[in-house]
Amino acid sequence: MTKLVQLVYISRATFSVAARNDGIAPEVSQILRKSRKNNRAKHIVGALYFGNHYFFQCLEGDETDLMALYETLKRDPQHDDLRILSQKTITERSFGTWEMKYLPAEKDVQKLLRSFGMSSFNPYQFDDAMITKMLHLLVQGPDLQLEESVSVPGMQPTLTGDCGKWKLGMLVLGVFLIMSLVWQFLH
Repeated sequence: MTKLVQLVYISRATFSVAARNDGIAPEVSQILRKSRKNNRAKHIVGALYFGNHYFFQCLEGDETDLMALYETLKRDPQHDDLRILSQKTITERSFGTWEMKYLPAEKDVQKLLRSFGMSSFNPYQFDDAMITKMLHLLVQGPDLQLEESVSVPGMQPTLTGDCGKWKLGMLVLGVFLIMSLVWQFLH
């Protein structure tokens, strides 16, 4: 019988992050893509927040799979100083089908930090109450979806959101245009 576990860990990025105006660094985007693919295969779900060169991540899945993944993560050169903040048995998953949700909630995180008297994101300074509040943000906060279907060599991945709404609008417009042409042809 498998044991469903929630694992919360933190780490420090070893790469330099260029300032981005679209909300996500290319390195983090690549990590998310790889995580989503690998986690899907192992039925692992979770969420990630990246800020101030620190990762705060929650993973949920079969205990054996999670601990194997954690051992792999410890050898990943993109981050170091991994530390488990919490590991507990759970009865249900908190993140539904998100293989790796990414939390783009800088304003919410800053508000949370101020409520604890902190000025910058450093999860190595979090106490249990702060960890609990951060987990709540991961579960309740929005997800920044990466556009996975469009890949243009030499270009950075794009983000969905308004883009997804635009695509739906264009689809609806296309259907109406086709219906109009069919109507004109039949009459």
